[in-house]
Parts: sequence; C-alpha cells; structure tokens
Amino acid sequence: MESLRRRGQEWQERLLALRDALGELYAAEGEALSRDLARWGKAFAVALLLVLAALALGFWLLALLVAFLVALLAIWLPVWGATLAAAGVVALVVGGLGWLGWRRLQALGGPLGRVQRRWRDHMDWWRERVFEAPADEEPEE
Repeated sequence: MESLRRRGQEWQERLLALRDALGELYAAEGEALSRDLARWGKAFAVALLLVLAALALGFWLLALLVAFLVALLAIWLPVWGATLAAAGVVALVVGGLGWLGWRRLQALGGPLGRVQRRWRDHMDWWRERVFEAPADEEPEE
C-alpha cells in the first residue's frame, strides 16, 4: 500500500513539474516571439522609410532635376528632346529607389508567417523529442 501511495506521489510530482515546465516553455516562447516581431517591425520600418524617401525624392526633386537637365541638354538638343531625356533619367532614379525599397519589404514577409514558423518549429520539437521517442528507450520506473 505504501509503495502504491509513493508511486502516486511520484506521478503527481512529475505532472506538477511537467506543468511548471510547460508554463516556463510557453513564457519563453512568448518572449522569443515578441523579440522576433520587434526585430521584424524595425526592419519593416526601415524598408518603409526607404520607400517613403524614394517617393519624397521623386516628388520634391523632380522639378529641380528636370529643370537642370533640360537646361543642360538644351545646349545640344532641342528643348523637347532635352525635356524627354531629363524625364527619363529622373524616372530611372526614382524607379531604382522604389524597387530597392520594395525588394526589402518583400524580403521581410509578414508577421503572421513568423508566428506560424515559430509554432511549426515548436510542434516539430514536441513531435521529435516527446511523442516519438525511440522504441529502445524504456521509461524509468
């Protein structure tokens, strides 16, 4: 009878330890996910600022660049040709900055994908380490 009671206490202690370990595990996973999302948010902000800078440069500098390039090219070309060439150069610069910012935004992915990846990694760990233990290992008694 004493042996049965002792075994019951051992199982109760093991279950309590498992509960505590799971609580700590989920708290640690939550903190890691929070840090990961914070890093993603900072990288997203930088990429968004690049796109906004490209838009601001495209808007504010367009008139200045076009006027300068038209005046410079008008020395060798008719005014309409100089205007067209200047507009092409400015369009290339604005397009390059916008493309760079857009690529960085696409490389980040979304926050939902990061949460799903963490959850998948967590579930894989449980499947590999807990639920599919090798058959040659026998539980301790």
